[in-house]
Amino acid sequence: MQDLHSDIQFLFIINPISGTAQKHKIPELVHRILKADPSTIKIVLTRYAGHGRELAAEAVAQGIPNVISVGGDGTMNEIASSLLHTNTRLGIIPMGSGNGLARHLNIPLDISKAIDLLNNFSVTTIDSGNINGKPFFCTAGIGLDAQVSKVFDELPTRGLKTYTKAFIKKVRSYKGDDLKIRLNDNQEISGRFLLTTFANSNQFGNNAFIAPEASLTDQQLNLVLLKPVNVLQAIEKIYKLFSKQLHNDKDTTQLLFHKIEITKNETGPAHIDGDPVLLDKTIVVRCDPKSLHVLTPAAH
Repeated sequence: MQDLHSDIQFLFIINPISGTAQKHKIPELVHRILKADPSTIKIVLTRYAGHGRELAAEAVAQGIPNVISVGGDGTMNEIASSLLHTNTRLGIIPMGSGNGLARHLNIPLDISKAIDLLNNFSVTTIDSGNINGKPFFCTAGIGLDAQVSKVFDELPTRGLKTYTKAFIKKVRSYKGDDLKIRLNDNQEISGRFLLTTFANSNQFGNNAFIAPEASLTDQQLNLVLLKPVNVLQAIEKIYKLFSKQLHNDKDTTQLLFHKIEITKNETGPAHIDGDPVLLDKTIVVRCDPKSLHVLTPAAH
């Protein structure tokens, strides 16, 4: 049950190690830019994986109306997972290596401007996805993107250059998965696919538009399937990915769904908002409609 008497209006949860940017200046910037009584602002640092989820759950219990994620999409996922189907709203100060959800919602990537947004905002209620019981807000995947996320996570640096390095490494060796797919309980698809992505937002991050036509508010998710291709063809797909043309590619299929069930031959890597995980041979993905309130730029 919520304690609706909390004096805190804005809880900032900072992941000190996510992304590529230093975050030691954030508290000073918040207190200088945010036009709120300092006594209504609280700033905390995460100390371990999953800590953001715990802090956000405590904020909900205390009735804090706005919880601000300061980090990347992984940090955002932890925090937002605890805000689903509550009255507590998610704010984003994008400081990760991709910032997919912030980019889709037109939240400024400039830190000062992202903080200033909190002085004058709209509230957008968005859908989320759920893969084998785990929420996601941008994308999840079990194909090449999952393979790349695993390599990316093991590299010592972050950013687009590092992601491209991971992509090239995996596209040469990964040949795809044989899948049996049941879409919305009425359509079946079988085959080998290099890329199998479930998109709520239109991009992975870094303006890599995996599903250019995806909407965060249509109460559906986008399934993106890419047939196996060679290295030269894969480079062409990368160009289309960054130029918002992948949905017109002849080797790519994009379908809308509410629920999907996939059977693989074996367990394997997946990613959830860019963070690598291991999933079973049976995978169930669902759309969770209108499940999260997000602070977005004010309508003009």
